[in-house]
Amino acid sequence: MRSRLKDTHVPPELAEEVICYQQSQLLSHAQFIVQLPQILSLLHRLHSPWAGQAQQLVNDNSTFTPALHTLFLQRWRLSLVVQTTTLNQQLLEEEREHLLSEVQERMTLSGQLEPVLAENDNAAGRLWDMSAGQIKRGDYQLMVKYGEFLTQQPELQRLAEQLGRSREAKSVPRKDAPMETFRTLVREPATVPEQVDGIQQSDDILRLLPPELATLGITELEYEFYRRLVEKQLLTYRLHGEAWREKVTERPVVHQDFDEQPRGPFYRLR
Repeated sequence: MRSRLKDTHVPPELAEEVICYQQSQLLSHAQFIVQLPQILSLLHRLHSPWAGQAQQLVNDNSTFTPALHTLFLQRWRLSLVVQTTTLNQQLLEEEREHLLSEVQERMTLSGQLEPVLAENDNAAGRLWDMSAGQIKRGDYQLMVKYGEFLTQQPELQRLAEQLGRSREAKSVPRKDAPMETFRTLVREPATVPEQVDGIQQSDDILRLLPPELATLGITELEYEFYRRLVEKQLLTYRLHGEAWREKVTERPVVHQDFDEQPRGPFYRLR
């Protein structure tokens, strides 16, 4: 729904009125008085709810003072806010009607498929989760027919009860997963100047001693240089001024869930 509100195009009349309002805010008092007849004409042409009130405000005041100028813009802005809110409410109502219609279709389909579904406690939470899928109209009678056929096969029914579905705990990613705060410790130089405190063995190339850099330029010792780099045995300066800070990032929430593995029949027979 949030993405729909962002992607929905604003009506051309409202967009043109907003642009006119923004341009009017940049005008001085004298420039606004000169442009006022054109602004009123534009409001009437766009059938703006503010057009009648704006015309009445101008007609009731022979002298258009700076205070009236400010009042004119404030009421115009309030009218634009009301129009925008009304548009959002219309979108919400349309989405609400769409969701209600989809829920009714799902309930109708579930009622039609009730004879196919199992009636025991073991079936709860063991069937396919179709809540995130798209509803597509099809011949549900075919599914009912298959279900009736399978219920008449005792051997298949026993096989279905023995196999069923396997369940295993794993992380099941979701496209609409909420975000959670993830904190890690990151080492970085402190704000104070660094000071040499000695020599240590590490793989920090930025703090290599000159002799170590010299070995990199010798072909016979190049392989030895990379070996010591991998093993973190290069001689480097040990410096003061390093600090650890907490880095805060956002990542999708991941929880352990039971993922249905399709290793058994699709239907659970009665």
